[in-house]
Amino acid sequence: MQRFALIPTLLFAFAAVAPAQDPPKEPDKEIAAKIATLAECVGDRKLEREEEGLRLIDELLQKLQAGVNDKDRAAIAKALEGVFFNGKLRPTDRTQLYSGAAAALGYCGKDGAAALKKAYEKKRFPDKKDWVPLREQLLKNLGRCKDESTVKFLIEEARRQPEAALQAAAGEALGNFDDAKEEIRKEIVGQLLVRYGELAELASQMGSSNIEAQNAQDRLAALQDKWNTTLAKLTRQNFTKFREWQAWYNKNKGEAW
Repeated sequence: MQRFALIPTLLFAFAAVAPAQDPPKEPDKEIAAKIATLAECVGDRKLEREEEGLRLIDELLQKLQAGVNDKDRAAIAKALEGVFFNGKLRPTDRTQLYSGAAAALGYCGKDGAAALKKAYEKKRFPDKKDWVPLREQLLKNLGRCKDESTVKFLIEEARRQPEAALQAAAGEALGNFDDAKEEIRKEIVGQLLVRYGELAELASQMGSSNIEAQNAQDRLAALQDKWNTTLAKLTRQNFTKFREWQAWYNKNKGEAW
């Protein structure tokens, strides 16, 4: 099991350093073969081919990073989506294959975003405590796809998701839009600050019997660092408290960022 845990980490490490190349014009025959074998691994009811499946996902990610044409990218995204919905449902303590697929889908653009959002919204991975770690990965990698059509969805999760870890992950995911046009960046910042302010106000009302204030303080502890990082990426500023962000935003929201 320990080897399984390392592979998703390697996925991110390779993706961070692999050089971008011009995509080939012709389909890559190796991709079709790897996709077919991956489907066999996913369909193994005894779950004895998980490590092989992770290796194949890693190899497909390497193909993505080296450069593939649009047809191959769509085929890879479809195959990775199949990891979530085909075969036997993996137990919550054996979700390495799902995590690997989520990591690779983060480099599939719009196709990857559609697959990740679908996996997050479908009831196969319900909004329950045991599935929170996987659902965090789905949100974070959804942001890495940089698909602007998902911004409103991520904002909604960041503002209204009851689970603090998922609320934090959605806010973190929005930090991937630091190169988006100004209108989008300002919308994200404004919406995050609304919720940030609500929580900060509640948390400031601490008292021995104020449960709402304690809950707000706990939630802030879970998301504040990640949201501060996202706000810093989107604004090119660096503050650590809501009041500081609010003061800067009120002064500069009408200016060019």
